[in-house]
Order: sequence, then C-alpha cells, then structure tokens
Amino acid sequence: MKQTIGVLLLALAAVGFAQAQKNGAGQASDATTQALIDAENRWVDALVKSDVTALDAIFDDTYVDTDEHSQRGGKQDVLSVLKSGDLKLESIKLSDLQVHAYGDAAVVIGSAMQAGSFLGRPLASKIIFTDTFIKQNGKWRAVASHRSVAE
Repeated sequence: MKQTIGVLLLALAAVGFAQAQKNGAGQASDATTQALIDAENRWVDALVKSDVTALDAIFDDTYVDTDEHSQRGGKQDVLSVLKSGDLKLESIKLSDLQVHAYGDAAVVIGSAMQAGSFLGRPLASKIIFTDTFIKQNGKWRAVASHRSVAE
C-alpha cells in the first residue's frame, strides 16, 4: 500500500511538473494576453485624445511613469500634463507586444512609433516600453510604465 501511494505521489508530481513546463512561468493565457493588449490600445487611444477620464480608469492610484528623459511622475502628473495641453500626441502605433503574466500581475513590453510634442518640443519618434499591470476586482490596471528612446 505504501509503495502504491508513493508511486501515485511521484506520478502526480511528474504530471504537475509537466503542466508547469507546458504553461511556462510568465506565459499568459490567450484571454489574459488579449485583455492586456486591449488595455494597451485603450491607453494609447486615451493619450491621443487627451482623455483623462479613460486614463484615470486605466491607471491605478499608485501608478508611476518613467519617461524617455528619466523623469518620474505619478498618475496625477500624467493627467495634469494632458489637461494643460503641454503634452500633445497626434498618433501612437504599437508593435512587438509581448505579454508575460504572473497570476494577478503582468508585464507588457513593446515598441511604439509616436508623433507629438511635449512643451513644444517634438517627442522621440520611436520608443520601447515596459508596462506593469495588476489585476484588481477582475480588471487590469497599470501600476508602472518605463519608456526609452529606441535607436
């Protein structure tokens, strides 16, 4: 009997390990991947439209933004520059999106081509970014974003 239980436990461990290998840490399900890509698209649409109401719903209250010039600001800082008109985005086109999920946390990396200005100066035309999300009450919210100029 003890040998049978031991064999069963070993078999269950092997199946569990195989399933973990199949799913892979950081690999998102199709539904999670689509939900986060949709969130990214809503985000860039809201930026282009200066829609602070939509961004308020996307950003968690603890959201931290690090821009291409190593300037860090919070949610209210981003909303303020949009309200003031200091940041004007004409277009943003996302590409190369990759989604990595870890339970109720996820990271989206990608690239973007953008046109617009900040304080009258043109924005870098190509950036790479890393966005971090958490899932709260069934909804993905952005908690951090980091952008760098792509060469």
